[in-house]
Amino acid sequence: MNLPYNLLVDIGNTFVKWGRYQAGSNAAAHASCLDSGHALLEEIPALAGQLRKHPAPVHIVISNVAGTRVRATMLRLLEIWPDAPAPCWVIPQEEQCGVKNGYRNPAQLGSDRWAALIGARALEGARPVLVVCCGTATTVDLLTAQGQFAGGCIMPGVGTMLRSLHEKTAALPDADGVYTEYPVQTVDAIVSGCQHAQAGAVERIYDLYRRDHPDLLCLVSGGAAKALTPHLAIVFRYHDNLVLEGLHCISRAPAGAACEGLTATQRA
Repeated sequence: MNLPYNLLVDIGNTFVKWGRYQAGSNAAAHASCLDSGHALLEEIPALAGQLRKHPAPVHIVISNVAGTRVRATMLRLLEIWPDAPAPCWVIPQEEQCGVKNGYRNPAQLGSDRWAALIGARALEGARPVLVVCCGTATTVDLLTAQGQFAGGCIMPGVGTMLRSLHEKTAALPDADGVYTEYPVQTVDAIVSGCQHAQAGAVERIYDLYRRDHPDLLCLVSGGAAKALTPHLAIVFRYHDNLVLEGLHCISRAPAGAACEGLTATQRA
């Protein structure tokens, strides 16, 4: 049985993550998910084999931080459905789905960070949340109990840190190491140092913001989250994909200025 569904797509700097979510469902994203997957950006065209098995979605909602070339690739992929609706490209607003945008220029906030904040609000309600998303970059954003995005930080992700050390130095190897408290070989020292840097930054920011928000919850998500969480010395919750959770909320909101729509002729 083919249930009506919305196609939600999170295009990051390295991976694309997608999910088919039951249209019209008021449940949380995990309860509405029909199926999902991920692929490297260069593998986007190959997703046609999986997606064309299904009828066209009711809505298509996309967060894209990878630029115009990947956007064009995604548009070509969507041509597998001649009757597909124009995709909704998420643009951060001043306020949406219960979240107020504190950026000086709201539209300059990354659409993935915006969607993750909306997802956190949907999951945790009126509670302050430190939203940590781990990928090519690690973002650490404060969402107040009133739903205000109060600011946040961006730093290189652990994989980016590792590559940078190898590429910018003559002697440090590009080899697999493991985290250990007392590294006694270079590859382990590199991995351990980068993991300490990630966890230490998150813990420092958490302690800073908790001064004004005593009930602060740390919510961790993203492809590199499982590498970070074993090293955190603070209480946290893990969510598989906060961005898709937020896109699910946006897909249920009334249509309007939340997205940049394209007509069928513009998709060509």
